Amino acid sequence: MVVQMGDEGKIHYADEPDVDLERRLGTRNALLALWNPNGQPVAVSWDDSSIVTADDPTRSRLAQVHSVIHSMLCGQHTDAMYRLATMTSLMASFTALRSLTLASELLWDVPLQTWQHVLTDAQSHVLITADDMTGTMVGINAIAEAIRQNLDGDDRRTILDCVARTASTLSPSARRGLGGFGAAVLVAALAITSSGSLGELKEEHAALLVAMARAGVITHRDERLIVDD
Repeated sequence: MVVQMGDEGKIHYADEPDVDLERRLGTRNALLALWNPNGQPVAVSWDDSSIVTADDPTRSRLAQVHSVIHSMLCGQHTDAMYRLATMTSLMASFTALRSLTLASELLWDVPLQTWQHVLTDAQSHVLITADDMTGTMVGINAIAEAIRQNLDGDDRRTILDCVARTASTLSPSARRGLGGFGAAVLVAALAITSSGSLGELKEEHAALLVAMARAGVITHRDERLIVDD
């Protein structure tokens, strides 16, 4: 899996509604605009729970994404899919982009067999609770197949291209599956690569969420994340 995002020098703006943003820029550049708002890259550090160069709207978007990841990390698949259902379809796709990029950074030097194990584990653990089960499964299967083709083929795409090409063909309900699978892949990658316990991973990720949503009040009780504006 190719990690680099590309197009770092292009300036896009993410301060308009997602539907308008995607219609004007196309799926790929709209996702890039969320990742790289106003041409300023946003870096998330797992080690020190900090965010670099993130304005309030960007932190809010990242907090939405990582709230889904946190629910998956805690085994709360119903909650994760509910969070995705409340997002715009572009944000659900962005959840996949952010999650798969972080997973790929963790799995950068692993054998292909390990990647295959992670993908299989993610597919088996995403519990579908959305209203449109069929649509959600379409999204899960579409991105899983796209990643496998990207790993096995000679024409390696960036994660941005892989996610954008898949998302551009999907309905809003299918994009929820796209985001849910991406989050599940990251959780599976963490389970393989982290030396910490599951409890430690949950606490570290909760701390990361606090940094992302400093404007709100976040509590982490009984493996559940509560976010109040």
